[in-house]
Amino acid sequence: MKSRKMIIAVLLFAAVAVSGATFAFWASGVNGNNDSATGTVTIGEGETVETTVTVADVAAGGTLVPVGYEESGVTVNNEDKEFTVEWEGTGATGATGTLNVSVTSLSLGTLTQAEIESMFTIDVTATPSITAGTPLTHTINIEFTNEPADQAMYDQVASGSLVVTFDFTVNAD
Repeated sequence: MKSRKMIIAVLLFAAVAVSGATFAFWASGVNGNNDSATGTVTIGEGETVETTVTVADVAAGGTLVPVGYEESGVTVNNEDKEFTVEWEGTGATGATGTLNVSVTSLSLGTLTQAEIESMFTIDVTATPSITAGTPLTHTINIEFTNEPADQAMYDQVASGSLVVTFDFTVNAD
């Protein structure tokens, strides 16, 4: 009986071995195949970038006197004010624009704007190009061009402080 079980086990083993070998010879070759798929990406659109213009106040400098009344090394008839203008915004770095500077108000004692303008010349110069993310130094010249017209104006101007307020606006190119 033991040998019968052994013979059956050997025959089963031989059957499995022969069937595996037969299967391997049944396929005469293997061919490749192909398939395709599509990948879609949604593309957004650019949005308007909000920017800010930052300019710090500039302190008083030398003592101004009317043209022709300067004292060498003590007083001057004009002064350059250098304003550092920064134009920034997330995503705006490298963009170019035009800087426009205008005088929005003048103040000196109780004098009117017209009276102040009759004595002082404020040259804001040409409007330069500015690049977002790159600070720009813009120079404005203030000259004491004409002396006060009368004693009342002189009393307002002498030892006073001329306060000029500028508006700095950037228009993107």
